[in-house]
Amino acid sequence: MLQFLIRRSVASLIIIFLATTLVFLIIHLLPGDPVILLLGEQGAANPEFVDKLRKKLKLDLPLHIQYYEWMKGLSHFDFGNSLQNDVPVIQELVRRIPRSLELIFGGLLISILVGIPIGVLGAEHPNGLWGWISSTFAVLGFSSPSFVTGIVLIIIFSLSLRFLPSSGYVSFSENAMENLRYAFLPSITLGFGFVGVVIRMTRASLLDVINKDYIRTARAKGLSEKGVLYKHALPNALIPVISILGVRAGNLLGGTVIIESLFNWPGLSSLLVKGCFDRDYPMIQGTLLSIFVIFVLISLCVDLCHALLDPKLRQEY
Repeated sequence: MLQFLIRRSVASLIIIFLATTLVFLIIHLLPGDPVILLLGEQGAANPEFVDKLRKKLKLDLPLHIQYYEWMKGLSHFDFGNSLQNDVPVIQELVRRIPRSLELIFGGLLISILVGIPIGVLGAEHPNGLWGWISSTFAVLGFSSPSFVTGIVLIIIFSLSLRFLPSSGYVSFSENAMENLRYAFLPSITLGFGFVGVVIRMTRASLLDVINKDYIRTARAKGLSEKGVLYKHALPNALIPVISILGVRAGNLLGGTVIIESLFNWPGLSSLLVKGCFDRDYPMIQGTLLSIFVIFVLISLCVDLCHALLDPKLRQEY
């Protein structure tokens, strides 16, 4: 297990290193001069201001020196300062990352709590009522765009029932209950689109596992159907479900743009969009690198969960 953890950690560090290089090259891959694009035509008419900004961004240095300075800054968690308000980028990232993670894990928790039980019941009764219910939920989850789901939830729970706020944010440290109330609707919106995937994957994987030879052997030994299903079949059926959860968790990080805009949630995705509109290159670089790192760390956690559930995977290393 230790060797498996070391190999996966080294692979994750290599991926993060490649991600930092890619993020560094983004500005240089853009067509045109980044400083001219940032200042516009009026700002570009002032050569002194252009030179000053180019020196501030260190774009006047050779490319390899810029890369060295970029990596040197990252080693001290220095992403530079925002070009809009001169605030350190790391300060804004520290504020925004927990907010996006709150939505992602809230959406994943809702999809797991709803999707896995319905998927199990659908596999247990494939031709019955629960089989029909699981298929219906899966289709609804697949076919409902997140912005439509969010608008419907706002109309029902905020405008009609006046039970939950329609938008905004309150920090957990300031008021825990209010934070959960504000996070509930965006989390449901984010998780509802994933419920269908979890239901389909759980049901298909469990139906495949219960036809295996070792399951028939467990039944032949006299174990109850519930014991066979939940003790032997379900742990093995959850392995591909965890895989898809890890992949989708990373995708949800980049897919929260619409959710954060709809519910006015000040997270990481909205910060990236704002940085793109403002042409705030240090903020764009810092936000993109944060998304890369979070995605890699989530993938590492998924690999570790796989190793805990699947002894064969541990034995291969």
